[in-house]
Amino acid sequence: MAGGGHRTTLKQKNKTHNHGKHRSKRNLKREAHGKVNVKQLTKDKKIKDILRQEALKKRGEDRDGALNDRRGATTTPPRLVVLISLHASVNTAAAVELLKEADLSSDVNTSEQLNVHVSSGKLKKRICITNPEYGNLQALLDAAKVADIFVFLVGESGMDRYGEHCLASVMGQGVPAHMFVSQGLTELSKKRLTDAKKRIDKQIEKSFPGEKARTLDSWQDAQVLWRQITNLAQKPIHFRDSRPYLLSEKVEFEPNQAEDVESPEIAELGTLKLSGYLRGHELNVNQLVHLPGWGDFQMSQIDQVDDPYPLVVKGNKDRRQKKDSLTADQDMEEAAPRSFRLAVATNPESLQSEVVPDEMDQEQTWPTAEELGEDKPVKVKALKGVSDYQSNWILDLEDGDDGSDGSDDDDDKDEEMDEEDKSDGGSDESDAEDGIDEDTATEADENTNYDEGMDLEEERRVYERMKEERLHVQFPDEVDTPLDNPARVRFARYRGMDSFHNTYWDPKEMLPYDYGRIYRVSKHHYKRLKKISVRTLEDSEDGDGDNLLAEPGNFVIIYVKDVPKAFMDFHKAEMPVALFGLFKNEHKMTLVSTMISRMPNFKAPVKAKDPLVFQIGFRRFSSCPIFSEHAHQNKFKMERFLPQKGFIVASMYAPIMFAPAPVLVFRENVMQKYDLVAKGSLLPLDTDRIIIKRVVLSGAPFKINKKTVTVRYMFFTREDIEYYKPIELRTKLGKRGHIKQALGTHGHMKCSFNAQLKSDDTILMNLYKRVFPKWSFDPHVSILPPAIAQLEKEEEEEDAEEMVESESTEKREGAAYQMFD
Repeated sequence: MAGGGHRTTLKQKNKTHNHGKHRSKRNLKREAHGKVNVKQLTKDKKIKDILRQEALKKRGEDRDGALNDRRGATTTPPRLVVLISLHASVNTAAAVELLKEADLSSDVNTSEQLNVHVSSGKLKKRICITNPEYGNLQALLDAAKVADIFVFLVGESGMDRYGEHCLASVMGQGVPAHMFVSQGLTELSKKRLTDAKKRIDKQIEKSFPGEKARTLDSWQDAQVLWRQITNLAQKPIHFRDSRPYLLSEKVEFEPNQAEDVESPEIAELGTLKLSGYLRGHELNVNQLVHLPGWGDFQMSQIDQVDDPYPLVVKGNKDRRQKKDSLTADQDMEEAAPRSFRLAVATNPESLQSEVVPDEMDQEQTWPTAEELGEDKPVKVKALKGVSDYQSNWILDLEDGDDGSDGSDDDDDKDEEMDEEDKSDGGSDESDAEDGIDEDTATEADENTNYDEGMDLEEERRVYERMKEERLHVQFPDEVDTPLDNPARVRFARYRGMDSFHNTYWDPKEMLPYDYGRIYRVSKHHYKRLKKISVRTLEDSEDGDGDNLLAEPGNFVIIYVKDVPKAFMDFHKAEMPVALFGLFKNEHKMTLVSTMISRMPNFKAPVKAKDPLVFQIGFRRFSSCPIFSEHAHQNKFKMERFLPQKGFIVASMYAPIMFAPAPVLVFRENVMQKYDLVAKGSLLPLDTDRIIIKRVVLSGAPFKINKKTVTVRYMFFTREDIEYYKPIELRTKLGKRGHIKQALGTHGHMKCSFNAQLKSDDTILMNLYKRVFPKWSFDPHVSILPPAIAQLEKEEEEEDAEEMVESESTEKREGAAYQMFD
């Protein structure tokens, strides 16, 4: 049919969507034809107005708070400025005098702790200047914890080695608002001035890209620097801004009275009174406080004092008060600062930091046949929580070898075995030492006093550590099987696993005694514990009965009780004393893990369980940590040494601390000084962290017949081969296999693999054991300046001698050339 249409049968017709009994919002808008319900419109408009007003109010409060912090209002404490000298030639005293003279009408006062307070009525600002001594690293770190602004001072030659060390330590601890200031550049010539600026900017660019150094050589420079310091935007430091803290302006100590003392231990204690501006948050008299390097303490009382260094803004006064102005000023000068008792401790938080374990609440072993007096062996019941797969693990021990002891004994055995291995090469070392003695004897005439300052035992110990670290890198975790001790006895605590990542390991299995002394915090409960601790501090801000809270910005006197007298023996006026308030539960012991990385300039080997000094946030303590790899898994392999590159996790027993917090690690060197070993950050708490120590037993192929190989040197008894028969074998080239049978009685065994082996391949067997850190926490520790300071003095003396020699040679050369003229 011409012009007729043809209806296709392949066109798809979809079913319309069934909206149900209600209509969608789009249909309702389409049916309304643009009309809006008046009630709903009014309701939505009111809600928007309320939200807009709340946002405007919050924005205004934040703006006023920021302006008050920047302007230095009466309710805010003075800005704390720390002058950090990065070169020995810097004159910090001259810099302080220039900042004092920025406003000649300002009030300048110095506290007993040598903190300089400058209140400028003309500039309407006030600052507190702290000047740590060059070479005193502990004073620098303690002052940097509470500082608002860092002022780094460099000389015409930039930073020296100790300055770079200080800068690395401060950067690892956390840097607030900062600026770089150069000194002594105006006296240089144009060419030397250009070179000095390039050198300084190049050094600053490495750590702070985009930063430029300012000059401080005149009164005009000081006035510009003053305005920049007071108007500099603040940067938050999390570990201190969320809690109350104080830098003391006056330190007093009152020993306990003889009548009130019941024991000689209490007689060595007393009450420490710290006066200063409270910063951060409110302080409750019932909460605990921390003194860095000394531990946690309770407070007995808090007094509030009138501000001894007020900001007096001089301006036009009211004419009606002109007559009484002179008498009022005289009264203000004669009146002493008033003080009143703010709060007295009524229910202080307990200082108990450990759990007292129950001796009877221990794992009980099933009695043996000898204990029951029977000849038949007793069937051991399956332990609760042990699966069928775990029951196949090598858990059987010989008679008299039970698993009740800690893992430290087995680790000591490992160290003894390593020492025995080293003793085999004693003859070579003795020959080398004889050679060394001959060399030193020949050079005795040239350097007679060189050997007097050398510690040979320390030199040998460091050499052995370096050799162990080199062997560990080349052959990780490999251990030789002892000849005089059966392997099933030597490695009785170790077990085999099919897969390190997939095999389940019960975190509550065979825990040591020290785990009963700590508070368990798993990674699933960490966030909840942190919220509860912070919320408890916020709830206590309402006060406790008649006690009032110490508000930030006020000048207070805090009475810290039961402080040892040794605190005042070590205290000096130039050492800053800081105090930090603790959250609830922050004094309780637990397992703490930190992620650290080695400093580039520190090359000495650091072994696990070596004593180290940790500074985590505001805490400083010594401990012997164990190292483990940093990965996202349920088990972590232990590392015997701190690696030269990359991150590693250090675990130890320490008080509860909440992340984020910076970490600094120090170690004592041969000269009884402390070097910066590593820096990093704090990880969330997890007491169920499983750290596994691996031991690799190695053997060599003796005969190879396609996939069947005769292996020797892995074991030396037939019983050991039968004992470790269920464990899988692997090779360095990636082959896998298992033990088929023992051959003879001297440790040869027949093994089968999934492919043919090469003659130069090595057969390995992995054994695993869970390890725990030692209980070595000590809160009483101080940080001495590093050995770099002494090296700098020696280098300066050598440079001075070289300068004198060069000048003398130039004079001689000039006199010689005068003859030809």
